[in-house]
Amino acid sequence: MSQMTDEGKNKIEVAEANQGKINGYFGETVKISLGTGATKRSTTGENIYFAEELASGEIRLSLLNMAGQPTSITEIVERDVFFQRCQPKPDFVSPNKSARFEQRIKEKADRHASQGNLHLRRKEYNSAEFEFQCTLKLDEDHVRANYGLAKLHLEKGEDDQAREILEKITHIDALFEEENKHVFNEFGIDLRRMKMFDQALDSYRKALEISDQDPVLLFNMARALIDKKAWSEAVTMLERALTLKNDFPEAQLLLSKLSQKLETKVD
Repeated sequence: MSQMTDEGKNKIEVAEANQGKINGYFGETVKISLGTGATKRSTTGENIYFAEELASGEIRLSLLNMAGQPTSITEIVERDVFFQRCQPKPDFVSPNKSARFEQRIKEKADRHASQGNLHLRRKEYNSAEFEFQCTLKLDEDHVRANYGLAKLHLEKGEDDQAREILEKITHIDALFEEENKHVFNEFGIDLRRMKMFDQALDSYRKALEISDQDPVLLFNMARALIDKKAWSEAVTMLERALTLKNDFPEAQLLLSKLSQKLETKVD
């Protein structure tokens, strides 16, 4: 076991004198790695824990997310290890769950995501990754941050990592909300590009349950059905799209080509 420093001993003495058993918020400085290979670099951050002393004398650490809410990540450490790693956070205030607080967190997450997308457009991948990760610490289901991270991996040729995130996004309900509509259409295209046809179709079906009067959505689903060689279903989707929007040349052209293809197969 590592030797406890005088500073660590003093912390224990102060904690015991003032509080008895440990029960409060503590911070730990940690190193964060960004990027891979030649572009890899490190920075520092801080993890915040709620620390609670157990009957055994050990300390249970519960990691908080960036919104100050407890996560499922916990660990139990010896007292001397605890004081070597952690500093008390006497000024830390556990946030309440008021609508105003939630709105501030959302705005902060959105700012990080916007900054990440700005770096992504500039091909500044390390900075983009850092901003997206900051967003996800505030909101792990943030659609634009998850999608931005997926596109980052796609641009770097890291298809496996991109595919894993794209799969995750298909299970985020917020993807299908009106505010993410423009993200959803681009997302569906990327799923098809990655040949994740089943996931694309599942996502389109979920979106249609919410908004079945969107001709662009119907058109994109038709394209995914064509990828799956589900010709008849694709025709149905294109016809529905054209019923909703007569002036839709892309849908008209695709329906014409598909009809010719089906006629050729019949002949």
